[in-house]
Amino acid sequence: MATGERAWAAMDANGDGVMTYEEYIAWVDAEKFDTVCQYALGALFDLADADQDGALDRAEFTSLREALGNRVDNAGAAFDALDGDGDGRVGRAEYLASIRAYVTGDDSPMGNALY
Repeated sequence: MATGERAWAAMDANGDGVMTYEEYIAWVDAEKFDTVCQYALGALFDLADADQDGALDRAEFTSLREALGNRVDNAGAAFDALDGDGDGRVGRAEYLASIRAYVTGDDSPMGNALY
């Protein structure tokens, strides 16, 4: 079984083939984020970055959230929280850092805006 398949099986606690937010949060910690999640989320960020400039604009960010199955009605609040300098762009590093902070219990601008 490949690493990704093992990670998915571990995350999908009830084995139904669907990973819920609750299953993900129960599974993830700093080590798992650093060794599994950041690479997957980074690759998805790169796919959403249509112009490949290393940052997402509001439309790209909203598309990424939608593709991940996240609510889109609060994408604007999440984007605004991450766009600290107000330039209309969210960089890859700050996006991943905010998710890591949220799942490890640290202060997360995006997590604070969403939850």
